[in-house]
Amino acid sequence: MAIPMNLHHLRYFMTIAEEGSISAASKKLLVGQPALSAQLKQFEDWLGVDLFNRTGKRLVITQSGEFVLKYAKAIHSLEEELMANLSHAGELSKKEFVIGAQESVPKSILASAISVMNKVNPVKIRVIEGTGDELFQLLLTNKIDFFIGNFRPMNESKEMLYHSLGKETVSVWGSKKYSILKKNFPKSLDHKPFVLPGFQNQMRHDFERFMLQTGLAFEVTVEAQDTSLQKELATRGEGMIILGDESAKFLAKTGSIFKIGSISGIKEEYWLGMVKKNIDNESIKTIMASF
Repeated sequence: MAIPMNLHHLRYFMTIAEEGSISAASKKLLVGQPALSAQLKQFEDWLGVDLFNRTGKRLVITQSGEFVLKYAKAIHSLEEELMANLSHAGELSKKEFVIGAQESVPKSILASAISVMNKVNPVKIRVIEGTGDELFQLLLTNKIDFFIGNFRPMNESKEMLYHSLGKETVSVWGSKKYSILKKNFPKSLDHKPFVLPGFQNQMRHDFERFMLQTGLAFEVTVEAQDTSLQKELATRGEGMIILGDESAKFLAKTGSIFKIGSISGIKEEYWLGMVKKNIDNESIKTIMASF
């Protein structure tokens, strides 16, 4: 009688599939090769299929193996979700949601999102701010429930859900020394210095396409994903930045930066995102459906 499947079988199988051999998986798992081979044989016997074709020391996953691997990864993801949320199980009745918001998100956008959440299902909401990368890692590890930012990060191991919270006009902004470039905009931007976000930012792609279409060149003096850093560098005159008008409002009022000109056809979009959970929280589902 075949030994029933357990989580060790799944973990060992996934590692062997990733490494391509028993010996490599043995080193990664710190499990002896004979024991690992025996575990794989038990798993195959229980399933009644061959998961790999043996070609020398290499193992080539079979079609059945590929099919099983999809389920193994899903079960492993569910196991991780369970362990991450188990310590918070007693807090579920408190109905507290944690929003991670990029520091660059306009407070009007953030406040509107909170208002929608409270209208749908009055709860205690806690907001933490940080960079996009920091917050996305917190989202993936279930430390926050929602992410609000100006980009849609992707992750191969997690299914992400997004909803657009709105768009705003994007303009070129710079310190006082660049204000002369308002004349003859956008041609005045030719060969001028910029502080730009990384290539994962959609606005960066849109800006480069705009400059290419208008036949203009530009110099990237600094590449920084953090919008707060972009603003600080702009106020110091290190280069011009592309920024939503609402996001630039405060610095513009203080005279720290000046609008050089609005870029036709480019909008900054803000997103509400979350990781699709295997065990869905009904309150979170209701909130996402309300936007």
